[in-house]
Formats: sequence, structure tokens, C-alpha cells
Amino acid sequence: MSQNGKGSFVLRPIAFAAFALLAAQCAQAADWRFTPRLTLRETYSDNVTLAPTGQERSDFVTEVIPGFNLNAKGRRSQFDIDYTADWVNYARGTAGSNVQNSLRANGRAELKDDLLYLDANASIGNLSASAFGPQASNNIYATNNRVETRSYTISPYLRKRFQNLADVEARYAHDGVSSDGGGFATYNNDRFSLSANSGAAFTKVGWSGIYLRNQSTYSGLSSTNSDYANATLRYALSTQFALTGSVGYERYGYDFTTEEPKGASWSVGFAWQPSPRSSLSASAGRRFYGNAYSLNGVLRNRYTVWNASYDESITTAGAQLAQSVSISTTTFLDQLFAASIPDAAQRAQAVDNYIRAAGLPATLAYRLPGLSNTFFLQKRTQASVGINISRSTVVLTAYNSINSPQSVAQDNAGLVANNNFLFAPDTRQTGLSALWTWRLAPLTTLNVNSQYYRTSSSAIDRVDHNELFTVGLSRQFLPKLSGTVELRRYQGTYGGVGDFRENAVSAYLSMRL
Repeated sequence: MSQNGKGSFVLRPIAFAAFALLAAQCAQAADWRFTPRLTLRETYSDNVTLAPTGQERSDFVTEVIPGFNLNAKGRRSQFDIDYTADWVNYARGTAGSNVQNSLRANGRAELKDDLLYLDANASIGNLSASAFGPQASNNIYATNNRVETRSYTISPYLRKRFQNLADVEARYAHDGVSSDGGGFATYNNDRFSLSANSGAAFTKVGWSGIYLRNQSTYSGLSSTNSDYANATLRYALSTQFALTGSVGYERYGYDFTTEEPKGASWSVGFAWQPSPRSSLSASAGRRFYGNAYSLNGVLRNRYTVWNASYDESITTAGAQLAQSVSISTTTFLDQLFAASIPDAAQRAQAVDNYIRAAGLPATLAYRLPGLSNTFFLQKRTQASVGINISRSTVVLTAYNSINSPQSVAQDNAGLVANNNFLFAPDTRQTGLSALWTWRLAPLTTLNVNSQYYRTSSSAIDRVDHNELFTVGLSRQFLPKLSGTVELRRYQGTYGGVGDFRENAVSAYLSMRL
């Protein structure tokens, strides 16, 4: 990505070429859909800067939000692009007018039958640069804790099935991440992987193996390399239950703060799949930093979808921005609506309408811990449940994340010098949210959204609390025209700074053109 001033975005030539290739692959597609849209929103907020009590500034905020969705599907390829530009203007001059971009693009192509493939994705989004202080949960907030991030991934790979003996994949991926947050190092990563999995011939004892190498560069900072190798055996006690075990080795090349980041690893666990719609796997073992655990469970039935997971990883903010680490809202709702809306195209439109009407984020559970140039050990628990019955849809989410620094703090010196953001060497983030959508009538919907999240750090003895509650009424006036009125209450406590609270009312019209 290149950055031409705040809020701008340009795909690098390699990313543009990849999406051009995907479009060419879809040129003969039977199904091309281009859907432009426009949203007009007016908001009154009595604390648009989210300042402490006694320092509030009220303002009327106007947003003009054009956007489009382009979707194509061919015999061997598909891609989807969704882009929005949010023009924000403050009537009382609390901040200058600005444009905030949002992009979600992904595609896949089979370049040679059953052999050569290409995956590509790109995104633009806004997030809170620091997990502490005012959180950037809405585009209208005029705070200095909001930054635009841009990422893309291009990944060609070879995949070959050797009859019923094994499936082998050789993959290369290039990730790029940049931001308009001063001091955040532009991240580029080249990832090489080779993996193999046993085929159908291995019914009692299965196996898999992977080797992964990352070569990462950061603007103004030292480059790093990492290697990871792992082999897993699976012993089936029945058609539904199997025992698992793995051994491996990993090495990271960053400047470490404690023990050297390398060593052997092992784990033992199980995998249980009682039905095609449900599964549970878990493991316990040892890595170079100590004991390590994992858990992943999925349960789906006609009316509900349940997801729960726990994982541990050595990661960076750049890697998390380039690779999704949370539960996709679109995927989760697609599974939830599958029973009531069998047609895939109609279900996709229903999911998109639901996300926009309810104001849902791109991912459920888990908030990114903000910008950082350091490596950290992340222990993350997240869970979501969706219930879709009668005229009601309920989505509940929860997460807990512990982030412990692994590389030297000097890597964040540029962030601290260029911004007023608060950077803590370690953090714990906990959050709960509940969304209830009730269809009062065929064309009228009530949306109630409640969120609580807490961020703390023992290193700086600080705890921040945030509580958000919104209630909105949406009405479908015409097939392509809808309107919403929403009330919002946002309050919390910033450790060492004081309390804050905001009350707001918004009204907006959304049109598909």
C-alpha cells in the first residue's frame, strides 16, 4: 500500500495485478452483480470528543456515505469487493471534515485445474491505536486515538492430491500492512509453507506435517525471520473420536527480552466430531515459553450456531491485521441463516442487510490490542452464539485476551514519540456483547445492542472500562430504501483521567441504487 495523505489508499501494483487477474478469470461469469448504495446520516452527540466529564463538546455531525459491492463468480474463480467512503462534517467545527475509507476485498481463482490456485484479499479499516483511552467505535468521534490501517495478502499455491494417499500443498504468500499512525512500521512479510495430509487410505492412523518460514521487514526497524515445523499423528478410536499427538520445533529472530525464542514443542489431545454440524478438539503441551493449550468447538443446528476457541501464538499487530484472527461476522451469520434462507444469494443479501441495519463490525468477539511494533505472546479466548427463532435474532459474544511482550520495547519508540497514545507493555482485554433484533412487523425491526469491555495493565497499574448501549428502530420504506433512528449511551472510566459519558441520537437513510 502507499499512503497519499490521511484517509487515502492505493493498492500496490502486485495487489492490483492479482485482483485484475481474478476479474479476468471471472470475465465469462454467468453471475456479475454490481450494487451501488448511498447512506445519509445525521447525528447529534453531547460529547463528540469522548472527553472527561466537564470537558465535553457537543456537535451535529453529517455523514454522506457512498459505497458499492461488486461480486462475480465464474467456473473456476470468484471475487467480492465491498467499498465505502464516509465523508464526515462537524457543524460546530469540533474537527475538520474528513473521509474515512472501508474496504473488504477477497478472491480466489483456480488457474490450472486441480493444481495451481491464487488467493487474494485487501482491506481498509479504522481502529483504536491504543487499547486505552477513547475507543474508535464510531466514525463520528473526533479523538486522536483513531487511525486508518491498510492491508493486503497475495497467495499463489500448488495443491495436488496423490490418489487416496496424501494431499500436498506448497504455498507462497506476501502480506503488506501500513497505517497513518505515526511511528507504526510498515510491515511486509513473505511466507513460504509446505504441508501434507494423509489421504482416505489411512483410516485408523492419520498423519500431517507442515514447515513454515516467515521473512518480515519493518520500515525503520530490523528485519526478522522465523521457522516453524510440526508433525501430527491421529489415531481413530471410532469414526467420531480420535486421539492426537504432535512434535515440532520453532524459532523466532526478534530481539528478545527474556529467554531465547526457540525450542522444541509437543502436544497431546483429541478430536471429536459426533455429526457433520458439530466438532470439538483440544490439546495440551509445551512450547519454548512454557505450557501451551488449544481448544476449538463448533455446534450448529436449525436455530443456533455456537463457536468457542482458545489459542496461543507469538504474533505482531501487523500479522494480525494481515490475517484475520477473529470470527467473521458474515460467515457466522451465514451459518445462522442457512436453515431459514436456503438460497445462497438471497442469504448473502439478508446477511448484508442485517449487518448494516444492526451496525455490526466485520468480526465478532475480540478487539485488536491496538498498534505496536513489538512481538507479543497472545493467549486468546473467544466465543459466540447466535439464535434465530421466530421473529428474533440474538447474537452473544465474549472474549478474553492476554498480551505479553516478547521483543524489546525500543521498537515502539517511534509510536510513543509521534503520538499521544498510551502504550502499555502488557495488557488484558475482556469484553461481552449482546445484540437482539426483533422483527416488529414485516418491514419494521427493533435493534438493541449492549457492549462492555475492559482493558487493564499491571505494568502501569491502569484499568479502563467502557459500556455502550444502543437502541434503534429500522423501517423498510421501499425495496431499496430503508431508514433508521437510533439512540446511544456510551460511558466509561479512563484510569487516572476520569469518567466520561456520551448521549447521542442518529437518523439515517440507506439506499441501494
